[in-house]
Amino acid sequence: MNERRIVPLGPELAAVCGPMTFPAYRHLLDLSPGPRHAGAPGQPTIVPLGAVALEGNKIVGLALAERPLEGEGDAELLSVYTEPGSRGTGVATALVEGIEDSLRGMGVPRVQAVYMNRRADTAALERVFVKRGWEAPVLRTITVRFTPEEAATTTWYGRMRLSADFEIFAWSDLGERERAALQDSNAGTPWIPAGLEPWRHESYGFDRASSVGLRYRGQVVGWVINHTIDPRTLRFTCSFMRADLARRSRILPLYTESIERARAAGYRVCTFVTPVDYGPMIDFVRRHCERWVSFVGETRGVAKSLR
Repeated sequence: MNERRIVPLGPELAAVCGPMTFPAYRHLLDLSPGPRHAGAPGQPTIVPLGAVALEGNKIVGLALAERPLEGEGDAELLSVYTEPGSRGTGVATALVEGIEDSLRGMGVPRVQAVYMNRRADTAALERVFVKRGWEAPVLRTITVRFTPEEAATTTWYGRMRLSADFEIFAWSDLGERERAALQDSNAGTPWIPAGLEPWRHESYGFDRASSVGLRYRGQVVGWVINHTIDPRTLRFTCSFMRADLARRSRILPLYTESIERARAAGYRVCTFVTPVDYGPMIDFVRRHCERWVSFVGETRGVAKSLR
């Protein structure tokens, strides 16, 4: 039986490790400092690192992580993979240990990881974290994936009508003066929760076909801002309605209109992610979406002190 070794990821190994991590992370395998997600704006620069499991001369596993370029921020374990023939033999545990040792040697104080449940390997991954003494997992977000046709079967789709005081419009039709007034009103007396400001999510482009806004008596009070993942897949990135008008589920016609426009534009799959901080949206998913859509999953967060 070949001896197993855990070695740092290096340029000589990176070329053959592409299939062992997610496509979104493959650009990190050259270990060059840069953004975690290529092409997305506003990201801090990170330094990739990895650990490779070898049995003889054969690569049987990869763990990929990143640490901040500067400062004492947390590192993050991005992916762990073991070849099918070597699973259940401790390879993943050894890879995670190798990443921990590398980060500790760099003076990194803490490492974290985020993963999705409802995957075939979730239970095995969680056992690795237990063996390595990581903290208990904590719910971070809910991820929903659905088709426009599935949305149309829910109890809320198309069921509510707005009064004549409201007007749904294409977000691409929002004028600069109206956008400036929206920002000024929030700066004077903040009424938009942090992270839901529309200008934050439209700054790097948005899907013009399905992103919509809502005016109430001429003032912008709500929006659904979306982004294209690929020609068939749409991400619902940000949705909000002013609190005093949000009662009685008045945002639902906005969702219906946006999905109808997405369907007309040729999108076949829609998805969104809701942090657990947004309690009302989590409740909406559990009560009004989960039974009807293709997928509802959780992301969980774990962490470990390296000191």
